[in-house]
Amino acid sequence: MAAFVGGLFILWGILILYSALFRKRVDYKDDGRIGASGFIEFELLSKFLFNRIPLCVAKSIIALIGISFMALGTIII
Repeated sequence: MAAFVGGLFILWGILILYSALFRKRVDYKDDGRIGASGFIEFELLSKFLFNRIPLCVAKSIIALIGISFMALGTIII
């Protein structure tokens, strides 16, 4: 069971890392209303934080999250 969960973490980290490094730049600016999904805190964080920092910094944060998922999966296995 631990190997399965660890494998899922590693796969999820690889997908996040791929998304951060190899996807083409598109305008990701969110023009939607705040509170539409019900997660107001997350929407405020993503809307006001990630729209104000440069794209390369946001991509490096997301790549770090992907690497941490892969490391967690390796520790679990």
